[in-house]
Amino acid sequence: MNENTLEITERSEVFEFASLRQKVNQALQQNFGENQISNGLSSGFRDIDQVISGFKKGQLTTIAVKPGMGKTALMLSIANNIAIKNNHSVAIFSPERSSTKITNRLIESETGMSLDKLINGKLKASEKDHMYTLVSHIARANMFLDDTPNLSAYELHQKTRQLKNMHNIDLVIIDYLELLSTSVNDNDSREEQLSKIVHTIKDIARELNIPIVLFSQIPGLYSQSTSKRPSMKNLPVFLTELSDVIMLLHRSDLYNRNSSEKDNKNLVEVVIGKYENQTNENIVPLRYIESLAKFTDK
Repeated sequence: MNENTLEITERSEVFEFASLRQKVNQALQQNFGENQISNGLSSGFRDIDQVISGFKKGQLTTIAVKPGMGKTALMLSIANNIAIKNNHSVAIFSPERSSTKITNRLIESETGMSLDKLINGKLKASEKDHMYTLVSHIARANMFLDDTPNLSAYELHQKTRQLKNMHNIDLVIIDYLELLSTSVNDNDSREEQLSKIVHTIKDIARELNIPIVLFSQIPGLYSQSTSKRPSMKNLPVFLTELSDVIMLLHRSDLYNRNSSEKDNKNLVEVVIGKYENQTNENIVPLRYIESLAKFTDK
């Protein structure tokens, strides 16, 4: 009788264990580790995720950047957060930069050391072990790179479909819109061509049910010397209408290099101009680490 009672008690007992990750997060009041977002893929930037709830399946997110503001650094920071840190599968289409250069930038950003020094530098045994661990982590990432010059919208569609079928990719990053093309015989104006390309990209996101992040250069007279914060008014209408989420990067630190305020050093503003069917601007701060050419939470 006693044995039966003991057996029933053991079976019905529920044990609860404290998660170390939860306890660390509680102690420091931060979320270390992947952000849990119910219906979106975490960008790896906490404050951005709080506004847009991550990159959602079937949606097009456009990130517009003025020249010289760190477009490639932001693109690689997002790819790093999603593919390397959180083990999701990411495809990068970059007609501007070769896959070799992208790889080199990722390695240098993660290790904090130039590729030349990694290969030829005299490192201590402990430093070599540490670097080997970092580089091995990068090599294991599910990241697919395509650097086809003058990539057409049709080729983009075909390649993305193949990547989805073969590798079930979670996110597509395109760097950047203005380097994509339509057909050779397209005699429309460049703006009309770009509009057709964005329509195709939007269709790809919907058809394959994956989020796509499209980088675009802010057109017109906006240059690095223009300190005014950009807004959606600076973008073509087709881009604002077709994008589900729009973010604009503004490097205020480039105009305040003489500022003595420590908190404002390398301060970056991400203007989120469209999200969840809202168009009221939401400004999110990021930090730019110049020595690593990467963006982090403030």
